[in-house]
Amino acid sequence: MTRAEMMTIRRRLRAVNIEYSGLVRDKQGESRFVRMQALKAERETLVGLIVQNEKSALPPLSAATTSEVPLHAAH
Repeated sequence: MTRAEMMTIRRRLRAVNIEYSGLVRDKQGESRFVRMQALKAERETLVGLIVQNEKSALPPLSAATTSEVPLHAAH
């Protein structure tokens, strides 16, 4: 996933969170619960995309454990 696509996903997630928070504060109207459910589903999808992208960017565990560079420098 490109950097621009990730930024778009993160912006959309922020917008979803802001809208959801507004609905939580607005105590009027039963239809808000329907919208809140839709926003929850969209949030789960967006977070899943972010996690999937971050996992794909990580080096394999075997590469991290067999590296010749020490993980912690001695002081």
